[in-house]
Amino acid sequence: MFETERKGRILIVDDDPGVRELLSQVLSEVGNYDTDMAADGVEGLERVRSNRYDVIFTDLTMPRMNGMDFLQKTREMPSPVPVIILTGVSSMEIAVSAMRKGAVDFLTKPFTLDKIVSTTERVLGEWKLYGRLASKQGSDVSLKILNSELFKRLQEIGSLHSIGLEVDRCHDNKEIYARVAEMAAKLLAVQEVSFGIIEEGRLTIRSAVGIGQATFSAAGPFFDAILGARKHVVVDVGKPNPYTGIPLMSQLLAIPFLAGNDVFGILNLSGKADGTAFTEEEVFIAINLAKKIASKIENNALYEVFFNNIVATLKSLITTVGVRDSYTKEHSERVTMYAIRIAETMGLPPDEIDTLRFGGYLHDIGKIGVRDTVLLKPGGLSDGEMQEIRLHSSIGDEIVKPIRFFDRERKVIRHHHERYDGGGYPDGVAREEIPVIARILAVADTYDAMTSHRPYRKALSREAAVAELVRCAGSQFDPEMVKAFQETLKEEEIPNVIGRG
Repeated sequence: MFETERKGRILIVDDDPGVRELLSQVLSEVGNYDTDMAADGVEGLERVRSNRYDVIFTDLTMPRMNGMDFLQKTREMPSPVPVIILTGVSSMEIAVSAMRKGAVDFLTKPFTLDKIVSTTERVLGEWKLYGRLASKQGSDVSLKILNSELFKRLQEIGSLHSIGLEVDRCHDNKEIYARVAEMAAKLLAVQEVSFGIIEEGRLTIRSAVGIGQATFSAAGPFFDAILGARKHVVVDVGKPNPYTGIPLMSQLLAIPFLAGNDVFGILNLSGKADGTAFTEEEVFIAINLAKKIASKIENNALYEVFFNNIVATLKSLITTVGVRDSYTKEHSERVTMYAIRIAETMGLPPDEIDTLRFGGYLHDIGKIGVRDTVLLKPGGLSDGEMQEIRLHSSIGDEIVKPIRFFDRERKVIRHHHERYDGGGYPDGVAREEIPVIARILAVADTYDAMTSHRPYRKALSREAAVAELVRCAGSQFDPEMVKAFQETLKEEEIPNVIGRG
């Protein structure tokens, strides 16, 4: 029996022996290529210097010499070899950077067998065409085709990278759900896109382009194929639309969104702008987009669970303070309500209002570090006791400090007793040096303190408290915040809290 002639020789550079063996086996047995392997960039360079290769696969993160440095070294050689980057979705930005530095393509882990072989064959074909053009001064037509393909790939990579950054900035899954269809339509130039979430045996469309939103039963052969195999499905022209039953006028591509091994959503794409079927490259791009977005959705969900657990822990600390001093808990709730109304009146963005919603509730958490004899003292405080009670803002800051994503809440907790003229504590900062949300809270905090009964003094009326805020505007308080608070009193009746606490 005659052995089939090998198509070329390939070098695989990766520090993971499992990846090396998998690629070698696929390229050798399925692709019919000769393969060599290297464990890092240093060993890879030694092999390149002593052997001729048609294509090189390289990982990015490796000991001794990483993939970017290895790529640079191969590009400096007299006869450069096309390099394909091996990367994970999380390092997509680095892969794009590698493409700009001379890599011809990238594969994301985990790999599919057909993708390994098809990418190799396409890169080899393009490289051979480039060689022919270089050796014969080439054909203008072929050069235009090559440049057109290169430009198209760079556009696709740039768009995928841009959308990836856009997804990373979305920290709310509702926002992602609402924008998935638009992102996919822009990336793949399709006229009809829908994205739906599967819940209780039904698919509910959360965002759509070119078609209406609806809810469908997630049952039947189409859904069985997606949910069972957890892979994309292509429905050809003329076949019944799995959602409407109407014969398709253009090919439909459906891609599952996975969280672990479970399908939680489906992205449907149809109606390519050029009227053609989806190419293998377009399917690959769509799948990687789905992986990127699904990963972000899953991370956001995990973050929310983690965040809620931390919030519950911090609220339990507030409850502990409340058990010692019932005024503190009720005071925090009222101050938060006032502060949010001021922020809304001023037109602050939603993220600032969310910071006040939680930071306001926690602003006195540092009182857990103040002695009961001081915190609960019925009469006036001595100078020493006043110094101790003033520590609560910095103590609260230290409590929240280890939680890295509460940076803005920390500013509220630390600076809500600063004065506009710089005479406050703990840092004595003034005017715009004080975060705007802390300046808001200072007004809300003082108003509630003045209008609440305490064992050592009676509450002021609302009118007297507002008059005091106005008197101290420009010295203790930011005048803009006082003005905004007065507007909230005009727009909506704030309940008189005299007698509470």
